[in-house]
Amino acid sequence: MYEGKILKFYREKAKITQEQLGRGICSVTHISKIERGLTEYSPEITMLLAQRLNINMEQETANLINLKKKLDQWHEMIISQDYSSATTIYDEFQENEMIIISEYYLYYLLLKGIYHLKQGFIKEAGTLIKTLQKKRNKLNNYEENLMKHVLGIYFMMTDDHLKSIHLLKSIQFDIYSNALVYYDLAAAYHHIHSPVLAYYYGEKALNAYKKKNYFLGVIDTENLMLIEVESGQHRNFKETKEQYQDLIRLCDLCNSPDKKGKILHNFAYEHLKRKKYHEAGKLYKASMDLKEKKSNIYLLSLEGYVRCANEGDFLEKDQLISLIEEGLSIASEIKEPLYNHVFLLHYYTIFDQEKQYYHYLTEKALPYFKEHGFFVTMKRYEKELFNYFLKTEQWERAVQTADYIINKVDDTYIF
Repeated sequence: MYEGKILKFYREKAKITQEQLGRGICSVTHISKIERGLTEYSPEITMLLAQRLNINMEQETANLINLKKKLDQWHEMIISQDYSSATTIYDEFQENEMIIISEYYLYYLLLKGIYHLKQGFIKEAGTLIKTLQKKRNKLNNYEENLMKHVLGIYFMMTDDHLKSIHLLKSIQFDIYSNALVYYDLAAAYHHIHSPVLAYYYGEKALNAYKKKNYFLGVIDTENLMLIEVESGQHRNFKETKEQYQDLIRLCDLCNSPDKKGKILHNFAYEHLKRKKYHEAGKLYKASMDLKEKKSNIYLLSLEGYVRCANEGDFLEKDQLISLIEEGLSIASEIKEPLYNHVFLLHYYTIFDQEKQYYHYLTEKALPYFKEHGFFVTMKRYEKELFNYFLKTEQWERAVQTADYIINKVDDTYIF
């Protein structure tokens, strides 16, 4: 079964004809039938052909037979967030020229798509998806459902959350199910501000992660579920603090500083919401210390720190200016216009330049937020603008602004 594919692959790689390969061993017709799997052939012939191609047929056949097992292991590594091992396997597959002739080639491309998406390589994933769409009629039932998972993640990462949910919900869970697909469904519902369904699928993900002791997935899921619970009313903050502290301890046990940074950030925001500015500031600072400085998530926490320091009045003006300038510098270096706008707004606030602030907000910042889909950031500033229009008795503009203030998920969290 595999020998013919292997011989054809290495013959074409060596750039020799069927006649050249079979010379003195067997006919061109026999070679053709062997390569197409249309005839029985003796082990002696395949051994001679393999020797001419300078390959170990037994080893090459074993590699193809074991490919499915290795792909399944790679999938589990991605689900469990063991990205160090997953990257090692990915590199091995990149060097494995035989994978293209395997019956599992499309399965490989699908897993490669999920791997790229979970690593944040959206452009690479998009290119893969275009290739897979052309071959979609060749997918088996399992692969078709995996394809829906890949597309669901892709559309969620490109902010088309309704399309993401439609695809993820259409998955046949009796054929394809795992902790990651339930987590992604929970995250998609979180994005459209549907806490009940986000919590429901989060619970499914959590049970699946716990069943396999995938603790990094447990951290992410409990973090997400805690955010959903916090979206409710009249919650006991003591209970919230205990849950966040438990998650922080779990991050330490798993030696996961990146996840700890996210948890600390969210814990800080819970304090900021309750106007506990000093406590929030300490947590934002601790979160920043665990992050790569030249990154979006660092800027998100830095912005939170500036915000609570200003509202809580626990830093001097020159210290705040220094932090804002740091944010502007990083935003410029990593080409992140979102935070360039946000930190400039903080700059106008620090200097009490109300007129310049609202001019910049209406003419520059809000149009950018809207055009690029930062709807929650837009909502935060639209509320502020709405109050400003009321204060200055600009009633018509206040009504127009109110149209934008709709239910959106709060993107000041990280999950």
